Amino acid sequence: MLFPIQSGNSQNKFQDDQYHLAEEELTAEDQRILKCEHIIYNPESSNKDIYNAYLEKYIIYKGLFNYTQAIENLELARNVGLLTNDKEKVETRYKVERLLVHFDLLEFDKVIEMMPTISESNIKYLDVETQGFYYSALAYMDIRQENYVEGDQYLNKALKILEKGAPKHLPLVYRKKISLYKKQGLHDKVIESFDKGLYYAEKYKVDIYIIAMYDDISFYYSEIGDFEKALEATREVGKLATKFNGNNKSGRLQLLEKKLLEQRRNRENENQNKIRKIYGVLITTLVITLSLLFYFYSIAKRKRKIAELEINSIRSDLERVTQELNESGQNKINLNNYDLTDRQNQIIALVKQGKTNKEIGADLFISENTVKYHLKIIYDILKIGSRTDL
Repeated sequence: MLFPIQSGNSQNKFQDDQYHLAEEELTAEDQRILKCEHIIYNPESSNKDIYNAYLEKYIIYKGLFNYTQAIENLELARNVGLLTNDKEKVETRYKVERLLVHFDLLEFDKVIEMMPTISESNIKYLDVETQGFYYSALAYMDIRQENYVEGDQYLNKALKILEKGAPKHLPLVYRKKISLYKKQGLHDKVIESFDKGLYYAEKYKVDIYIIAMYDDISFYYSEIGDFEKALEATREVGKLATKFNGNNKSGRLQLLEKKLLEQRRNRENENQNKIRKIYGVLITTLVITLSLLFYFYSIAKRKRKIAELEINSIRSDLERVTQELNESGQNKINLNNYDLTDRQNQIIALVKQGKTNKEIGADLFISENTVKYHLKIIYDILKIGSRTDL
């Protein structure tokens, strides 16, 4: 197992992903699957976490001999694992696990094809359980080819590894020992291997190994003609198999995952509906806002147009009044009607240009007071009160 399963009321931790199976308590496998699903669909999970979760699901289904589901989760684990920084480790684990699946399915041709793709130097990346399984598989392949010495060496290597790190899996190796010694006709070693394998299977309460040990010894007794012991072992297999009922466990897990998938889809649909409603409100608000902006823009544009028309009208009225005033002579003085000197005409011309007394004096090279004096005389002659009347 890749991570511990919480004991106690773990249902509180995964309330969103729960349901009752025929009013029964969740099994250990159910809880492991729930934990995996929680990690896989948690947006805060890292790729490494998700990889381990898929790998855990692979192990669960493989232990129940549901190889279709097992391989599916193994492939998903590899896809995510290759996104991490442990690509070589992930690829090694993937290749070894595929080899072990082919081995369990008795697809020995595919096992032989995969063996050269796995480097012995990369076995260090595997956990002790997987190393033990891998060397056990290699041992069996040698035993099939009657390479008994090499096979026994692999089995001893597997025993040494599992004894230190995963003793509950020692029965797996002793099963291969039974096969090895059976081929060599070593009856005592066959019985010894059976006894040791059964001892560890019962010690660690691994039902599937107990069944397998009795199944192996049943075949052995049949082959050597001891049918009474073979029948006794076969009956034990039947009794234990009924109790174990691995297919039913696998079915429960598939039902659990189906329920979880339905719940996820329902939540996704609810979220999508909420998002659609939010988008609807936002779009409606945007349309209203744009409509108001267009309305106020139209009003402003219309007011600006009216103001321009009013300004143009006022400008026209001013021009008309000015023209009428000029034509009536009320605001226009004909200087030719007055006896003015050249200097006075020069000063009047400069005044009309908007120049000050000081500027006029500078242009005519006379003092400012002289300019004022001339202007006073000009006002008297023209009978006006200020320079603005010029």
